[in-house]
Amino acid sequence: MNDDKRRETAERHIARPRRQPRHAVVAAQIAILVLVLGAWETLVSGPDVTYYSKPSLIAAKLWQLFTDGEIWRHAQVTLTEVAVGYAIGSAIGLGLGIILGRSRFLSAVFQPYIIGFYSIPKIALAPLFVVWLGLGIESKIAVVVLSTFFLVFFNTYAGLQAIDEELVRLSRLMGASVSYAYRRVILPAAAHSILIGFRIAVPYAVIGAIIGEYIGAHEGLGYVILYAAQTFDGAGLFAGIAILVAVVFVANFGLMRLERRIIRWRPVEHAVQT
Repeated sequence: MNDDKRRETAERHIARPRRQPRHAVVAAQIAILVLVLGAWETLVSGPDVTYYSKPSLIAAKLWQLFTDGEIWRHAQVTLTEVAVGYAIGSAIGLGLGIILGRSRFLSAVFQPYIIGFYSIPKIALAPLFVVWLGLGIESKIAVVVLSTFFLVFFNTYAGLQAIDEELVRLSRLMGASVSYAYRRVILPAAAHSILIGFRIAVPYAVIGAIIGEYIGAHEGLGYVILYAAQTFDGAGLFAGIAILVAVVFVANFGLMRLERRIIRWRPVEHAVQT
C-alpha cells in the first residue's frame, strides 16, 4: 500500500513540475537585466559610443526627452495609431474568426483568400496605404489594423476549431439557445486561445505603427527613431526603442491581468505567460 502511494506521488511530480516561486523568477529576471546593462556600460567605449551608446547616456537622453516635453507629442501620435488600429483589427479578427471557426462552408470558401492575403509582407503594403491614405495618421492605422487582424483571427479560428463539439451538442440537447451556447460553452472554451491572440498582437501592432511612420511621417516615435538613426544619435535611437518596449510591456501586463480575470476557472499550471 505504501509503495502504491509513493508511486502515485512520484507520478504526480513527474506529470506536474513544481512551479517556481514568483520572487525567484523576478530576481532572476532582474539579475539578467543588470548583467546585460552592466556589460553594455563597461564594454562600449571610445568611438563606439556614437553607434552603440551606453545605458547611462540612454537614461540621460530619456530624462531630457521627457523633461523637454517634445516626446509626449510623438508618443501620443504613435499610441493613438496603435490603440485605434489595434481595436479595429482585433474586432474584425475576432468577429471573422468566430464566423469562420463555426462554419465549415465559409471556412472552406474564404480560406485560400485569407492565406493568400496573409502571405503578402506587411511592409510591402505600407507604401500603398501611404499612397492611398496620405501621410497622416490614417495610413499608419491601416498598417496596424492589418498587423493585428491576422493574429487575432488565426488564434480565434484555431480556438473555435478545437472546441469539443460533444459539449456544444449536449448543451443544445439540454435546451440551450444558440446565443446561450455561445456565451456559456463556445466562447469560454476558446477564450484562452483568443486572449493569446490579443496579447501577441500587441507588439505587432506597435511594429505596424513604426513601419508606417518609417515610410512617411513627420511625427511619432518611429519618426523620432528614424531621425536619430540618420543623425547618428545612438542614445536617442535607443531611447525611442526603450519607450516602445515599455509600451508593449505595460499593454501585455494589462492583458495578462485581464486574461486571469476572465478565465480564472482555468488551472494555474496551464496558464501561458509571454
